[in-house]
Amino acid sequence: MTNTKLVLAVLLAAAALALVLPNLVGGIAVLGLGVGTALNLSSIALSAAAFAVSWKQKSYLVAGLLAAAGVIYMIPGLVALASINFAVIVFPGPILGVIFGLMILGFGLAKGIRTARTTVVAAR
Repeated sequence: MTNTKLVLAVLLAAAALALVLPNLVGGIAVLGLGVGTALNLSSIALSAAAFAVSWKQKSYLVAGLLAAAGVIYMIPGLVALASINFAVIVFPGPILGVIFGLMILGFGLAKGIRTARTTVVAAR
């Protein structure tokens, strides 16, 4: 018997990860400002939806997908921050990628911790 909420959460988290991957490959500069922004906002929304749908479900897969999406989301922002002087960080710039990546990574970590702490009740 399949749990439809869990299946939906896995699909949402996988879609969020798939939308983050083009950002890793080329960044917003290659994708274009409109398309890149739409992909980034969609991945944030899908990550939040996957976290909300899977709230009472026990799933390490959703936690792993969300954590991977968060780490991959942060990589282009961290690379851009490493190439500039940290004294000149412009707020609507690469720092937002790091902040949103940390948010998605936090969703994954919270889901993983909740999954690990959830006890399984077995009928005797």
